Amino acid sequence: MLDRVLPQRRTKASPTAHALVGAAGRVVTPIPRGGYGEVLFSVRGRPLKYAARARTPLAFGAQVRVSAALSPSAIEVAHLGPAADGCP
Repeated sequence: MLDRVLPQRRTKASPTAHALVGAAGRVVTPIPRGGYGEVLFSVRGRPLKYAARARTPLAFGAQVRVSAALSPSAIEVAHLGPAADGCP
């Protein structure tokens, strides 16, 4: 009965790591050698963080591009260059 009275709210799910391959983001938790950090993306105007690893250590603010999906919530990234104003 409530489904007829209350309008249904449709929400768009956060994209999986597989959908982010090729996307650019910014390191917000440093990525150590052999370990994981976090990368921030702007998706549909919303900030989203994903666990990330890289072949080389990456510092806070490094610009990266997603090179592979490791799981639905983890990615591998490659360094693009130094951080700049206006990054996600």
